[in-house]
Amino acid sequence: MENALGIMEAALRVRTALAEVMAGNIANADTPGYTAKTMDFNAALSAALENDSRGSYDAKRITAENIRYDRNDVDQQQELGRYSDNALMYLSTMRLYRDSIARLKEAEETR
Repeated sequence: MENALGIMEAALRVRTALAEVMAGNIANADTPGYTAKTMDFNAALSAALENDSRGSYDAKRITAENIRYDRNDVDQQQELGRYSDNALMYLSTMRLYRDSIARLKEAEETR
């Protein structure tokens, strides 16, 4: 159970870092020349679990597909959708983490 809690804790840290990357993209949607960034959640989670990393995670530039006249490639609607998906996954993980802690406390009390 302790291992599962560690995975959930790492997932929450990575989801937070991913939200920051996406928030940066959304905030710069109108910045001329800005190139959107992304982060591979699975790779970042693996790195966090292997290294017990609590620091920053690598954000990479997205391959530009939607370059506008001002050289900005942020698709704000796509970013908002990704941000919402990430927020939902964060909340789901948080709920699972909270419920797991409650079960552990309950098991400890019934000993």
